[in-house]
Amino acid sequence: MERLMIVLYALLGLLTGAVLNLAADYLPQRRSILDSPHCPYCQGEWGLLDTVSLLSFVLLRGRCPHCTAPHPWRRPILELVAMLTFAFLWQRYGPSLQLILITTYTCILFLVFVIDLEHRLILHVVIFPAIAIAILGSFVYPGMNVRRALLGGALAFAFFYLVVIIGRLLFKRTAMGGGDVHLAAFIGLITGFPDIIMALIISISLGGLVSVLLILTRVKKLRSYIPYGVFLAVGGLAVLIFGKEMIHWYFGLF
Repeated sequence: MERLMIVLYALLGLLTGAVLNLAADYLPQRRSILDSPHCPYCQGEWGLLDTVSLLSFVLLRGRCPHCTAPHPWRRPILELVAMLTFAFLWQRYGPSLQLILITTYTCILFLVFVIDLEHRLILHVVIFPAIAIAILGSFVYPGMNVRRALLGGALAFAFFYLVVIIGRLLFKRTAMGGGDVHLAAFIGLITGFPDIIMALIISISLGGLVSVLLILTRVKKLRSYIPYGVFLAVGGLAVLIFGKEMIHWYFGLF
């Protein structure tokens, strides 16, 4: 029975990944995700097998039935990652309120990751409802309380808002977008204090390392924009799911 539930939840993850793909395509264009799925090249309408790109790659070779254009690789990759993540989350948390909340937060971070990576945007239509959900979720999330959540959100917001101000004063430019500040607040709300400190350490370290590598390989220039929301999403998700293990490992080093 347990294996069956893992498989069913994984299938839910596959379908959720397809929905996230539509949201990542439509929301930056200010379109509703309720619009009919269609090919990004010929605008021909897609059926279910076409909309779920992973199924399309298996059954239809991942091509549009109208113009035979290939699906973007991001689509099946996101669906596969969502499917595997859902299976892991069920195995880790089982049927619980914690599972529902962490699944919701994970989907939000997946969506933020993709949109910021592709469009350099953290959309208000995504992050503001996410913040509201996180605040409400803090009332019922096991091991969390409203005080911890709000303190974590306030700390992350204040830290990145300070980065924005310093960037404007020192470099006469925006060092970080307002969307990154709001995303940091959301991550602070879902991880709480003091776990948000670990999330920030991971995000800043990962962002700094990748930025240096991109500059050294001349993929980016020193003043090029790098989507920082991607690193915040990774750090936040890592601490959200593995926070206790990471903190125990870290303090076990000393």
